[in-house]
Amino acid sequence: MKKIFTLFVMLAAVLGMQAQDKYVVAGAETLTGENWNADTEVNVMTTTDNGATYTLQKTGVKLKAGNNYEYKVVKDADGNKTWYGTGEDGNANYTVAVAEDGEYTVTFKFDVANTVASAETLKTGEATFEDDVWTLVGSSVLCGKSWDLEDADGVNQFITTDKVTYTLVKEDLILEAGTKNEFKIALNHSWDVAYGKNGTKDNNELTVDETAKYKVTFTFVNDETHLLTAVAEKTGEAVVAEKTWTLAGSGLELFGGEKEWDPENTANDMTKISDGYYELIKHNVNLEAKDYQFKVCANHGWDESYGDNGNNMVMTVENAGAYDVIFTFLSESKTLTAELADPTGINTVKENNAKTAVIYNLQGQRIQEGYRGVAIQNGKKFMMK
Repeated sequence: MKKIFTLFVMLAAVLGMQAQDKYVVAGAETLTGENWNADTEVNVMTTTDNGATYTLQKTGVKLKAGNNYEYKVVKDADGNKTWYGTGEDGNANYTVAVAEDGEYTVTFKFDVANTVASAETLKTGEATFEDDVWTLVGSSVLCGKSWDLEDADGVNQFITTDKVTYTLVKEDLILEAGTKNEFKIALNHSWDVAYGKNGTKDNNELTVDETAKYKVTFTFVNDETHLLTAVAEKTGEAVVAEKTWTLAGSGLELFGGEKEWDPENTANDMTKISDGYYELIKHNVNLEAKDYQFKVCANHGWDESYGDNGNNMVMTVENAGAYDVIFTFLSESKTLTAELADPTGINTVKENNAKTAVIYNLQGQRIQEGYRGVAIQNGKKFMMK
């Protein structure tokens, strides 16, 4: 009887272990050995108190004083991942920082009940580092190449005389009024250590009030603030070439192509109707009952894109079926809208965002003044005389 009881206890323990969720440390490659990899087995945390606390110890980690090395803890429950960070909403990354250059043992801990992580560092030896290289990374308008970490020709490398204040001057940049040009600074051609707005990892932005040619001076202060700024000085007149506006989003049944969110799919290029007004009409598309997300981007890239105040636009299809989808974009106000209509053009099924006063014929073409015949406005069919 005692053997049977012992067997049940052992079986319960095994089943309990199998039911436990997996916790992984994902973060900077310097800390974890793998850059933000939540699927690795190398950084799986272990527990000795039946799942109340999980730990992971990394040895021989070379850390440089003054740098913030970021990480999060990821809970993996049967493939469903939950990322735990810090801050009010838990979305900010945790950071590891040391006062001296050296080789360290880093011990990560995670309190499951309170979903709080921490990291302790113990210096175990000295370490040597090559001179830091700080690189501007961002839109092609600012950097020449879009988000190019490698910077093979060194044109986006900052210079310094004191290893505290770093500067980079870019000449003859043509900047368009009202356009947000995003950028960051990255250390040693890696995302391990990177700073943007107000010393965080959020992208910084440079916007000018007048379309012109500019000299832009970028300044980075490598202290506890990690402040990155950009000052634009107008140096001449300039004209910006007309842009191609393309829609990209979720759902191949709507946007086609070989992959979702493809800014290079020319089939989704919008048609210029008049100055500053663009549209794309998808006829008789079979849509599922779900939310479709999308944005409009300039010149087949993500350097400049617009949605809903920085977020994706959402178009809700309440009932699966065939629809006409009418997308419109006003480039001056950066207003993007979408409207669902019955493909017969008789009734509006679901309207998303602001209505448009544009009038179409039955072929989906915009009607000019003086048109006579059946027309559609906001998805409603009527006669123009």
